[in-house]
Amino acid sequence: MNNKKIGRPKGIKKDDRLHIMISSDLKKKFQKKVEQEGSNISVKTCELISRYIEKN
Repeated sequence: MNNKKIGRPKGIKKDDRLHIMISSDLKKKFQKKVEQEGSNISVKTCELISRYIEKN
């Protein structure tokens, strides 16, 4: 039997998530572009938000 624990290590808090509402077709277009760049949608969204905060 495999006793390996899956999930977040003890003592590590789950990061808060930002829920945004966009249309599914816009999300698909964004996801396709991001994947072409070799990234993922979460990383790219975080970068965009960080840049926006720095500028404003």
